[in-house]
Amino acid sequence: MRRYAVIEKNIGETPLMAVEAFRKENPTLSSLPMTYAGRLDPMASGKLVVLIGDECKRRTRYDKLDKTYVFEILLGFHTDTGDVLGLAERGPNASVSEHAAIAAARTHRGTHTLPYPAFSSKTVNGKPLFKYALENELSSIEIPNTDMRVHSIRYLDRVVVPKDELIERILNKIDRLKVRHDIDELGAGFRKEAIIEQWWNLRDRCKTPYTILRYETTVGSGTYIRTLAPLLAQSLGMPGLAYSINRTKIGRYVPIVGGFGVWTRTL
Repeated sequence: MRRYAVIEKNIGETPLMAVEAFRKENPTLSSLPMTYAGRLDPMASGKLVVLIGDECKRRTRYDKLDKTYVFEILLGFHTDTGDVLGLAERGPNASVSEHAAIAAARTHRGTHTLPYPAFSSKTVNGKPLFKYALENELSSIEIPNTDMRVHSIRYLDRVVVPKDELIERILNKIDRLKVRHDIDELGAGFRKEAIIEQWWNLRDRCKTPYTILRYETTVGSGTYIRTLAPLLAQSLGMPGLAYSINRTKIGRYVPIVGGFGVWTRTL
């Protein structure tokens, strides 16, 4: 029997929604317990491990696997979440050379000790950080640090998008977010309406160009791409956020002995 499956999570889905969709598509497994390992944010897409049956008891083993992402950084804006699903503000905007974009990647290899994102499920005193953030109570606690390990990172390319088109794209992204209205719990709606309104207020006929940089990175478990993206932008001298995040690989990739450069995944 299958112990796990690797599925594609779509933009706008929570991992739980993706697991529920997988269960519906596989009725022979419907009576078995299932869980996911390695959380993906609602606006992120890509590979998600679904554990099946007794394998759910070994979730920690899967949580610790390395991950590879292709992600994009939008320069000139910042949000309180580090990605597009946050309350947005516009900041300084300037052109960036490819040389600077490549150099920024080099400086972020290694281990970084950083606070957990305020909008994360990390618990403090039994309560998730995102609830402290939504209740404006972050000042009442000390946000713990975590080691974020960047094994490799490389610059891929960039695009320049006029502002009016950019905001339209972001609004379309957020509109794909699936909100469950049957759950009456703080944070269940992801502040979708307020976030859309904030981005909408930044929309105008201005054709000012904004730069989006694309990178590929392999990181250790517990590394938040929506933390890494603003850090890279900061090293370029301006605000930034994770415009898109796509997880492409899960697990440590090691060379096969005698495989002449062929790689395999250990999962």
